[in-house]
Amino acid sequence: MARPRRVVPPPVATARQERPKINATTHVVVFGDVLADFASQGLDDLFADAIDVAVVRKTRGDSGLVRHDAADWSKFIKDALDADRKTTVAVVMLGATDRQALKDGENSVEPFTERWKELYRDRVDALLRTFQDRKIPVVWIGLPPMKNNKLTDDILAMNEIYRESVQRLGGTYVDIWPGFVDEDNRYVMTGPDVDGELAKLRANDGVQFTNAGARKIAHFANADIKRILETAQPGSADSIDAALPAPPDTAMPPSLPVKPAIGPVLPLTRPDPASGGKLISETPKLNGDQAYSVRRALRNGVAPVSRPGRADDFRWPPS
Repeated sequence: MARPRRVVPPPVATARQERPKINATTHVVVFGDVLADFASQGLDDLFADAIDVAVVRKTRGDSGLVRHDAADWSKFIKDALDADRKTTVAVVMLGATDRQALKDGENSVEPFTERWKELYRDRVDALLRTFQDRKIPVVWIGLPPMKNNKLTDDILAMNEIYRESVQRLGGTYVDIWPGFVDEDNRYVMTGPDVDGELAKLRANDGVQFTNAGARKIAHFANADIKRILETAQPGSADSIDAALPAPPDTAMPPSLPVKPAIGPVLPLTRPDPASGGKLISETPKLNGDQAYSVRRALRNGVAPVSRPGRADDFRWPPS
């Protein structure tokens, strides 16, 4: 009897050896903890074909703003920026290990109390001002939902602190939350990847990411990073676009009439009127055979029976 085939799960994204781009004129430097490693992996894949854009990883996997104070992080960032003075934009993803008590003098402040939030916000501000002093634009990537519900609730509160501080101090906040939840705003392990294909995005521990998940983080941050690069170095975003696949040529032959650029503007949320111009106040009702086939297909998942000669008639021999 044949042994059952073992299904190998998708690999978790891991840090790989960076291949320096010798002629890179734009440096995207990633700071943060273990989750920032995944962001860096995704960005490295995203800009792999952009020969003038280098993604530089400056992360501390087990670190955070609670276990290490703001002064320690500020020194780490300053040293990193001094070592690489070509930094064009800084990307930050931080906080995976920060659900801990904070020291306030001799006292210990429990997580997510008002005092804890105040102290934690001060540390986020101090980190951001390190970049602000160097006039380096910052893209801060928010944390994703986690498999553990309590952890997810705490991360929501932390994301609000990041968002408020980043926007107040002139940075750019990237919310990746929608990419890793279902239609009910609940954590999902599997979902559409950057190509729209169903893929495993999160690791089995409910915290880390797969390669597809890492690329999705980068996908969310891509638009803001390119906008900053275009402002800082005009033309750099064009070179990034050139490295990506070009859209199909939709130009029409000169002999054909030119289709107008846009048609009438129609609001997508406008209520549909019934006959006589009255607004429909309830869901239209289906009766008879029509209701049966719709209910059978959409509710029960049973496809309609194909008719002889129709494209979906696969009976053999043909009837």
